[in-house]
Amino acid sequence: MISRIASFHNYQSVSNDMMRQQVKLQDNQDQLATGKRVLTSGDDPVSSIYIQNFRQQDKQLDQYIDSITLARNRQTRAEIAVDDAEQLVDSAKRKTMEMINGSLSDDDRTAHRQDLKGLYDNFMNLVNAKDESGNFLFSGTQSSKQPFYRDSALNVRYAGDSYHRTSQVAPAVEVQTSDPGDQVFMEIKNPFGDYQPEYSLESGSVLLLAQATNTNNADNSDYAVSFSVDGAGQTTYELTQNGSVVSSGVYDPQNGVQWGTLSLSFEGEMMDGDTIALERQDTFNVFDAFKKGIELSHESIFNASATAELHQVTEQFSAAFKHLNKARSEVGTRLTTLDRQESMHKDFKLVLNRSLGTMEDLDYSTAVIDMNENMLALQASQQAFAKTKDLSLFNYI
Repeated sequence: MISRIASFHNYQSVSNDMMRQQVKLQDNQDQLATGKRVLTSGDDPVSSIYIQNFRQQDKQLDQYIDSITLARNRQTRAEIAVDDAEQLVDSAKRKTMEMINGSLSDDDRTAHRQDLKGLYDNFMNLVNAKDESGNFLFSGTQSSKQPFYRDSALNVRYAGDSYHRTSQVAPAVEVQTSDPGDQVFMEIKNPFGDYQPEYSLESGSVLLLAQATNTNNADNSDYAVSFSVDGAGQTTYELTQNGSVVSSGVYDPQNGVQWGTLSLSFEGEMMDGDTIALERQDTFNVFDAFKKGIELSHESIFNASATAELHQVTEQFSAAFKHLNKARSEVGTRLTTLDRQESMHKDFKLVLNRSLGTMEDLDYSTAVIDMNENMLALQASQQAFAKTKDLSLFNYI
């Protein structure tokens, strides 16, 4: 039996083959134009999945790098502000030490007082510093609120909160990007231990508190120690707790004053009638040190109590300097972490791009050969189509 094939079927078959060759040639041209082997998921379904995952990871790395850049800018600004504040505190300490000099005149103390006021003004500008976005650096999480306010009596109030902001710079890594101002400037460890002294000294006394500690954290009593010196030069002490005498005896410079959980040590030489009152205070703020230094600068150089308190202010500035230095070191550690994470992200991006290139980049030599083959096949299909459409029985009659 002889099968009959319609002329239209032959025409359609050759036409479809020519269209397929045209599509293949168009794909070759698109690949050569873009330099990519995989343009759609149909080109290589398995590679397409990997390519999509690689691109998602690459975008996520870009987001992390942007977060690192923002965090670094803020932390760099904070580091500069803390460093400048550290230098101002050191200068204030030196000014206070110079005011202790007994050879200064009242005019000299006035000049130092003006310098100390200028340092205080500059310090207030620093603690209210902003980052490049206009956000306050030391207001905790309330970055739009000015953290520190100073009244006419030189008292400072903190208006921020005690929390800090963080930024995620890697899937499991968060870096602190802000410091609450109260922790940086208002919660400085007391250089004298657990108490702040208030001096009531006789003229010519050089008595100073060295350390005052109490291992009983629940003891919030106010203490005072008074010294007496008899004609033979023997020194005795009397310790009071909330106004009641609790201990007395001969003062031993080696052991100081010991009573229960309270331990006191002193330096310098005391005079008959010297008294030091002790108020429980584990921390202090640097603003009070500025204020007290300015107030004491009005006192006479012959006021032994004022001179002793200037020594106290000097120790506070010294403690504040160390505290700020530690804060700056912590900021530096965060900056190091940010740099390290950024370097890791960039290295990983190189690996991803290399892997992505292996998956989707075009092998030009192979692509050119494929295009030439498809072009020859198309030409053959076109010639076959030309002959097929001219077939007719009338050519053979």
